[in-house]
Amino acid sequence: MPGMMRRRAFALTLAVCTTALALGTGLTALADPAVYDKLFFIQRSKNANEVHYDARVNGDGTLDGKEPVVGYWWNKAEDGSRKSISLIQRIAYGYDVDPGPNGTWVMKLKALSDRPLTLLRVNGHWRAQVPIGGKPSYMNRIYVATDESGVFPKVLYVDVFGEEIGSGKPIQEHLVKN
Repeated sequence: MPGMMRRRAFALTLAVCTTALALGTGLTALADPAVYDKLFFIQRSKNANEVHYDARVNGDGTLDGKEPVVGYWWNKAEDGSRKSISLIQRIAYGYDVDPGPNGTWVMKLKALSDRPLTLLRVNGHWRAQVPIGGKPSYMNRIYVATDESGVFPKVLYVDVFGEEIGSGKPIQEHLVKN
């Protein structure tokens, strides 16, 4: 009987892990040796769905050279699933990441193309550094307000949120788009 109990426990554990992997609940370490540090996310006025950007970290703490950042949709307005950013969506939510000096990386978002982000390790975690309101800051999120009444959405404004480097105080910048 004890052997049967162990097999049932193993089968139950395997079923839970498999389900967790399918649902994307964070147990992906079983299939992927990388660790993911949340960098920031984009919220939109259109609905509650968000675009998240995570640093893909190797076991030694460096970013993965082939895929240093992973971007994906978190479909909060629908079923809570995660989906990759599609080719068409990359026009607005895409990004490029290249190695920078001294172990940093430079990330350029399509949504903020004039403001490159420096990805660097801070207290053992990767952060996205960018000037917000003219002050060196770590970015936490972006909010994009759009007018959806036309054929194509029109960006009305963008709010950038983060925390000031040094003081840790919350900081925000409002960018009006023309």
